[in-house]
Amino acid sequence: MTFRLILASGLVALASGTAADSVPTGQHKTIYGVHEHARINELDLGLEAKLDTGAVSASLSAYDIETFERDGEDWVRFRVGVKSAGDKAVELPLDHTVRIRRRVQDLHPEAEKTYTQRPVVSLTLCVGDRAATMRVNLTDRRNFDFPLLIGSEGLAQLHSIIDPQLSYSVGAPSCNAEPVRAAQQDRS
Repeated sequence: MTFRLILASGLVALASGTAADSVPTGQHKTIYGVHEHARINELDLGLEAKLDTGAVSASLSAYDIETFERDGEDWVRFRVGVKSAGDKAVELPLDHTVRIRRRVQDLHPEAEKTYTQRPVVSLTLCVGDRAATMRVNLTDRRNFDFPLLIGSEGLAQLHSIIDPQLSYSVGAPSCNAEPVRAAQQDRS
């Protein structure tokens, strides 16, 4: 009888220790739908976002994009491609530029470049009650249904997973906590 009790206690302790080790504290995932409402803090702007695990980076619809230098630093000026943003030009420090491969059907037969170069800025995006500061490239998405696309890097920063049967599942953005900062990444 005593042997059984000791064996059972040991198994329970082993099982609870294993379970505690496999789920880090505070790391639970939020389930988002394929479309969600988002907020960009730096732009004081709410907009609809497409959440796409097939894309790597985040993209914001922008036009009249130009880079310039201010006090020895690289900056970018653009207009946000969302009607509610108005026609006001926005200026932000340039984080870096990224090369995005072009689709074969988008290539001109005489074009030499198989990629487009896009400026990247650092923005704080809020979806549901989670916020993360992430790198967002700027490109004209005014012909797309969603002005903001959040790819797999941003979704990982938001500690989230996507349920394709859901849409607008977490409601309006309501971030009160400090955003998760983007990890330093190799820019080469």
